[in-house]
Amino acid sequence: MLCLLLVWGSDTAFSINYQKVFGSDWSQAEQFVREHCAEWKPIFEEFEVDADIATAIVFPELIRYCRWQDAIETAAVNGLYISGGKEKANFSIGRFQMKPSFAEEIDEEWNKSKLSLEFNFLFDTRDTSDARRNRLKRLDTLEGQCRYLAIFIRLMYLRHPHLQTLSKEQQIRFLATAYNRDHTVSWEQNLKMQKQRNFHTDMIKTRSTKTYCYCDISVAYSQR
Repeated sequence: MLCLLLVWGSDTAFSINYQKVFGSDWSQAEQFVREHCAEWKPIFEEFEVDADIATAIVFPELIRYCRWQDAIETAAVNGLYISGGKEKANFSIGRFQMKPSFAEEIDEEWNKSKLSLEFNFLFDTRDTSDARRNRLKRLDTLEGQCRYLAIFIRLMYLRHPHLQTLSKEQQIRFLATAYNRDHTVSWEQNLKMQKQRNFHTDMIKTRSTKTYCYCDISVAYSQR
C-alpha cells in the first residue's frame, strides 16, 4: 500500500517536458553536474549515499540558481545570521540553496543520532556567533553543501527505514519533497506534498507565475 501511495503522482513527471520548459537553465544545470560530479561523488560515497539520488534531489535548485541573487543573499546571511541567528537572516544560499535553519536542524539531528557515533564527529550546535560562523563556512562551499545533502539523506533513511526498500524513483520522489518542502513532516504528509505545485524560477511569484511539482522535476532528471 505504501508503494502505491508513493507513486500516486508519478504520471505527471512525464506529462511535461521539463527539459524543454526550462531550456538553457536545464542545460546549464546539467553542465554544472558534469563538471562537478567527479568531485562530489567521493563525498556521497563516504556517507554511503547513491550519488544519482543525491544529484536528482537538488537538480531543480541548480536550474533556478541565480549567481547575483545568491551573492546578495549570502552577504545578507553573513552580515545578519552570525550576529542574530536565523531570526535575523535565513536566506537560501549556495548552489543547493540551503538555509541556515536547515543546517541547524541537520546538525542537531545528526548529533542525537547513532550516525554521529558511527562516523565519529559532532557539530557545534551552541547558540553562539562562532558556531553560526562555522556553519556558514560549511554552507559556503560546494563540498560543505554536498556533505549536508549526504547527511540529510542518511538521516531520512534512519527516520524512515522502509524508504530504502523502495525503487530509486520512489526514493527520489520522497527525498526531493522532504528536501524542498519540510524534512520533519510525517510519511503521510510527505505523500500529500508530492502532488503540490510550489516550485518556480521567477524572482518574485506573481499570478502569472507557472509552478511545478519539485519532485517531478527530480524524477524527470533522474530518468532523462
